[in-house]
Amino acid sequence: MAKVKYIKTAENQIIVFPEYIQHSEFMKFKPVSAGFIWFNAESPGELTCGCYGESVSLGLKADEKIDSELAKNQILGYGYF
Repeated sequence: MAKVKYIKTAENQIIVFPEYIQHSEFMKFKPVSAGFIWFNAESPGELTCGCYGESVSLGLKADEKIDSELAKNQILGYGYF
């Protein structure tokens, strides 16, 4: 399974991209946190995701709780915010 990366912008937008792209390629978006994101669809209708880790190229860490909630809302439409 391939890893998926993300950044969170100062405007609280989550941007997801493949692992072969460096986090630093997204510096123009002024990221405030960054790391990896996982997706899980074990049960039908129960898709979820979570953010973790850090970006070495940006020197930023994931804000696991806040970033995960934003990703669930923006990517999966869960309406947490």
